[in-house]
Amino acid sequence: MTPTKKASVPKVCVFFIFLRLFINIICLFIQHYVNLQVGMSFDNVESAEEFYKSYARAIGFDVRIGQQKLDDNGLVQWKRYLCARQGYKQKKDDVPVDPSKKKVKRTRETRCGCEAYIYVKRNSEGKYQISALYEDHNHDLVTPSKLHLLRSNRFVSEKTKTTLFNCHKASIGTSQAYRLLHVGAGGFEYVGCTKKDLQNYYSDFRNKIKDADAQMFIDQFGRLRELDPGFFFEYEVNNDGRLVRVFWADTTSRKNYAHFGDVVSFDSTYSTNQYDMKFTPFTSVNHHMQSIFFGAGFLANEKIESYVWLFETFLRAVGRKAPGLIITDEDASMRAATASILPNTAHRLCMWHIMKKLPEKIGPHLLEDEEFLKRVNSCVWGSETIEEFESRWIAIISDYHLENNEWLQGRYRIRESWIPAYFKNIWLAGILRTTSRSESANSFFNRFIGRKLAFVEFWLRFDTALQCQRQEELIHDNTTLHTNPTLFTTWEIEKHGGFVFTHEVFKKFQEEVLAAREHCDVQTTTELEDRKIVTMTDNYMRVREVICFTTDQAYKCSCMLFESIGIPCRHIIRMFRSAKVNELPVYYITKRWMKTCKR
Repeated sequence: MTPTKKASVPKVCVFFIFLRLFINIICLFIQHYVNLQVGMSFDNVESAEEFYKSYARAIGFDVRIGQQKLDDNGLVQWKRYLCARQGYKQKKDDVPVDPSKKKVKRTRETRCGCEAYIYVKRNSEGKYQISALYEDHNHDLVTPSKLHLLRSNRFVSEKTKTTLFNCHKASIGTSQAYRLLHVGAGGFEYVGCTKKDLQNYYSDFRNKIKDADAQMFIDQFGRLRELDPGFFFEYEVNNDGRLVRVFWADTTSRKNYAHFGDVVSFDSTYSTNQYDMKFTPFTSVNHHMQSIFFGAGFLANEKIESYVWLFETFLRAVGRKAPGLIITDEDASMRAATASILPNTAHRLCMWHIMKKLPEKIGPHLLEDEEFLKRVNSCVWGSETIEEFESRWIAIISDYHLENNEWLQGRYRIRESWIPAYFKNIWLAGILRTTSRSESANSFFNRFIGRKLAFVEFWLRFDTALQCQRQEELIHDNTTLHTNPTLFTTWEIEKHGGFVFTHEVFKKFQEEVLAAREHCDVQTTTELEDRKIVTMTDNYMRVREVICFTTDQAYKCSCMLFESIGIPCRHIIRMFRSAKVNELPVYYITKRWMKTCKR
């Protein structure tokens, strides 16, 4: 017979069971054996107060401080302590309220004229005695299971405050923080306060810091620069002393820009903070094709001069090294500032932000048409040539009778700024290849921007989130440097790609290797004096033209994948295979995609 294992009760549960029993015993002891008596003496008035409150907590009522008399030295001569339900709330004059104009606040009456009290008086020896008392209450006392709900039994402890702020650092709100406290304490009665108490405390905290919030934010930057001289920040205030512009970038962000600042995404579409200031981060992609942070600012308005100040400040922070490409939204002021401060930087618009607006611009009937959405995405994301985009766009407009759609007309007029087919020769570092990166960055920032946060609250959340982002990069670095990717072919060039590229980049390179093996077929070869022109087909059933310059064995493909994202395409890899090239030439190993790019 197989022996059965007895179920064990967790030690934490046993502890709280005994704790609850102990508290109940103490309450019963006070209720039955501790009696208030005239003549009871205490060393000081505070001891008398604490005794009566402890008595009240055990019996089941709350205490309110009544009248007192002080002598010329401020010493209490006598003091009265009352049941919290003593007296009646003073009624205000009845004033008719228009429900349509003002929301009526409904309150519950707690006072019922209870006469229970104690009167404490200082005697000739300097001690305090209970000189008079009344013990009877005209209302029901709180039962033991509800004693923790008495106001005198509720307070937000320092431990609770620490947990609350740690939760906010992790973008966990007050309600969820209270759930965590409840689970950790072993029951609501052990938290020490209610969820409403915690919410009120945090609301009071926000009100207290409101007037000094911006100064605390700037002071924090000052402290960070004292600890790290590489921490960069600048700010401006208006004539009223109000913060109107601020930018910051820590040392790690500035170092990251030195490695990955060839392409920058600048976004000013995030929700504003508590003071209606716009959050404006500078980001890009790192060697693992993850979002990476370069710096950020807050702007009080979106005027040209605000963006000019921000871009100028950003350039100072990164050693005046302008990016080769900047991706922004369609804001006119931003475009003007970009042209002024970054005249030699290619400027393109974010496809993700434009396509995100499509549903609200085309009407509900087309949103349900899967064929329409499929054709639009194919036109925008899949067109490889200008001619292909033009023909597809015109066909969609005609087939769905969208000639009068002003928004689509406007997007077509600026098509050279956001359709990839018009700038395939521009280095993009993969920043426009899919919507996933934009969605990832948007999700990252919305953790602490999608709410009306004060500056201090923002920083608590932002700093933690940035540390998490950098931890993810360290994890990927560790994985890339200490593990080897799985190879799917016997081609040496695939093995070499796994040796030099990070795992995420290698996945894309490997896709090209597999496509070169499975789908690329040479159609024609034309020999010229200094070059060889090869045409081939691929799995997209497109005819590609690869030019091989015989003097330096360099290849240029009409798909222009390498020029756009820095990864050799399947067509060039097919040419390497034909030429018995077993390792990627140095020219085709983009430094920003290497495992050792930061060394």
